[in-house]
Parts: sequence; C-alpha cells; structure tokens
Amino acid sequence: MRVSLIQLAVTDEETPHDRRGRVVELVQAERDSGADLVVLPELWETGGFAYDKWRAAATPISSTPAVPALANVRGENMWLHTGSFVEAAPDGTMYNTSVLLGSGNVEARYRKIHRFGFDEGEATLMGAGEDVVTVPTPFGTFGLATCYDLRFPELFGSSWTPGWSNLSSAPHGRSGGSSTGGS
Repeated sequence: MRVSLIQLAVTDEETPHDRRGRVVELVQAERDSGADLVVLPELWETGGFAYDKWRAAATPISSTPAVPALANVRGENMWLHTGSFVEAAPDGTMYNTSVLLGSGNVEARYRKIHRFGFDEGEATLMGAGEDVVTVPTPFGTFGLATCYDLRFPELFGSSWTPGWSNLSSAPHGRSGGSSTGGS
C-alpha cells in the first residue's frame, strides 16, 4: 500500500478557491504516481486557526465544493481522506468534519470529537462530534480521527480490532505543498 500525506501552507494571500485548485493538482499528481491512499490536512480550506473566517466558510458537507472536485480526480482505486472542513449543520452548529472518499465515493464522514482549546477557538465555536467512525476498506478497517483526538486513547480503544488503522489529519504551517509516499 502506498500512502501519500499532503501538507499545505494556508495564507491569506491565497483564496480558498485557488487553494482548492492547488489541492486538486497535488491529489491528481499523487494519483498518477500510484498512491493507494492520500490524506489531506485538517481545515486546509479555511485555516486551522482562522476562527474569524469559519462562520462565513461553513457549509453543509453536501455543499462543500472541494468534496466533488476531489472525488472527480480521485480515480477508481485510490482512497482519499479529504482532511476536514467547517461544516454547517441544519441547526447552525459548526463542526470540524472530515470525509473519506473510496470506491463508492463518500464512504464515511467524521465530526471531530475532541475539540482543541479551552475558552476560545474550536472548543467554543464548534460542536463536538459524538460518533466513533470506522470504515472497512480493501486495506483493512480505518478509524477516522482529527488532530487533537489523538490525545484521547480511549477513542481508539473503543474501535480497536486486529487490522485496524487510524487516519488522522492535522494542520501544518509548512510553506508550499509537499507529499510523502510510503509503503
């Protein structure tokens, strides 16, 4: 199995639309190089700490422009963890939500359970997810998590079975876009 992890710089100089275009090109390059799984970072479209932009960027996952754009370049055999997006739920609550695309397109959605911060940012602006999400794939069963979730091992203990792997995304401040493939 070849896995590619893509990290992105998120700056105010690049619009979310332009960033989506850059991400689509990076994912397409990884697909063309033979990646079986590509993992994108947390909140790459808006920025992990761009609290002032989250409300304006929040949309239902079914309306997030990045998901169909990424599904179109994914190819038939590649799986893609889309990182996460600011989801707007019907009741107005915002969630940090990731999507896993696979053979049937959207295979799973995961709302981050453990929000980062205490009295500001994600912990005060976003709702907490409630469901542990695992997904059978051709590579084994994947458990979905996002960044700060990794500090709570009980989340993984409740999902652990032989052959289970964790997929997690986190923001990264590195400049440019890069990827690393592994096997």
